[in-house]
Amino acid sequence: MLGKHESIHGSWNSQLTFVLAATGAVVGLANLWKFPYLAGLHGGSFVIAYALCLLLVGVPIAMAEVALGRQGRKSPISSVNSLVVKAGSSRAWKSIGFLSVLSGFLILALYSVVGGMALAYVFSSAFGEFAGGGPAEVVDVLRRLQSSPSYFSSWHTLFLLLVVVVLARGVNRGLERAARILLPLMVVLIAILLLFSLQNGEMAKGFDYIFTMRKLTPQAWLDALGHAFFTLGIGAGAMMVYGAYMPGRAKIGRLMLIVALLDLVVAIAAGLVIFPILFAGNLEPIAGFGLLFHSMPLAYSPMDGGQIISVIFFVLITFAAWSSAIAVMEPAVAWCVEKFNVNRRFATLVVAVAAWGVGVAAILSFSNWQNFQIAGITIFNGLDIVTSRLLLPLGGLLIAIYVGWIVNKELIGVQFANYQPWFFSLWRLILRWFAPIAVVTIFIANLFELGEDLCKKESWAYCAAFKSGSEQPMLNDASLNAPPGEARASVTVQ
Repeated sequence: MLGKHESIHGSWNSQLTFVLAATGAVVGLANLWKFPYLAGLHGGSFVIAYALCLLLVGVPIAMAEVALGRQGRKSPISSVNSLVVKAGSSRAWKSIGFLSVLSGFLILALYSVVGGMALAYVFSSAFGEFAGGGPAEVVDVLRRLQSSPSYFSSWHTLFLLLVVVVLARGVNRGLERAARILLPLMVVLIAILLLFSLQNGEMAKGFDYIFTMRKLTPQAWLDALGHAFFTLGIGAGAMMVYGAYMPGRAKIGRLMLIVALLDLVVAIAAGLVIFPILFAGNLEPIAGFGLLFHSMPLAYSPMDGGQIISVIFFVLITFAAWSSAIAVMEPAVAWCVEKFNVNRRFATLVVAVAAWGVGVAAILSFSNWQNFQIAGITIFNGLDIVTSRLLLPLGGLLIAIYVGWIVNKELIGVQFANYQPWFFSLWRLILRWFAPIAVVTIFIANLFELGEDLCKKESWAYCAAFKSGSEQPMLNDASLNAPPGEARASVTVQ
């Protein structure tokens, strides 16, 4: 029989397991290719601003998402549906669960593409394809990958199989064991890369680049706010379903603060891994695909031990994508089990096949279908835009409004019974007022950024509104090609 505080899918054996799993979910590609760039762009003041935004926006909404999951003890769709019925809310609020699962599924498709690229680069590094090579050789590796849909898809398939192997085994034998292995391994890999950067890179320059204090501009605050929202995976269903497996006695606020702190530490460490190496190779700091799949292998290639370190670097990227993909796939798998009364292995296979199909379509947009565009947007770019700029902010906003304004505070307060009343009141105050305003700001900024991106490709009349220019460097200075909510300076080889 299930215990009072146990999900039908299983439960984490300890609070530590939740922290490991949740941290693995949020320590994704953004920690490697966006945060370091933003910190360097805006200076050490940005790190402080980002920490404040995490505390006042990211963590409170993530707490609400976890609370929704623990309240329902099921998939995001089922958990929200049951709470809507229990609270007597409008049926329209059930859309929160659906949006969460849909967002997670689309992000899974994108992450499986990028994760497949990382896997391919692990083997390219191991076989010395970058060793001693220059820009032309590095670009050629990317060109061969993107120009061959079958070759690209094979790595995409292999990456998805790694995700399936974990999820098919269930919460305790699959997700929990993966969490206890992947995150510690990532920490070890980061430590090795840090040591290499200390010995072979320009560590002093890298440290100054990230931590030199500068005046905070409105753009810096906006970047800090946006990254604080996206880095915790808000709106993708992962925190909600992981909350469903959380022990009933666990303090949601404390655990999410720990997760946010670990995420910040990893992001800073990533900056100290990356930028000293770039500076040692006289390469410009950038963000996105260009950083991971061009600049870093190019920087490592002439160094002593660079071939081995390049392998370790891309294994780290693979692990980061793997742990995040596991998290965003779980909501859809859990829902399929509940909705269709099928076993977990079958549900995992169905979701994986669907994500594989979407991923293949995204892969084809780099080659055979690259001319299939709407307003200059390819399939891969469109998936990115729909998730990061529309679905995730919308989901986060709905969560904040629903938990803060619609659900009776006594009903949701059960999840915070082990806290002092003042803490619950403060959290609810932030969730009701500050968080929604912040998310709306992010949403509006996303729309303006999208307008600027589109106007680089089209010349519609309304584009005059985006031609005023800005002194702040744009992150998407090469293309839109980057996964959800993350920097978009990328290298796309035609």
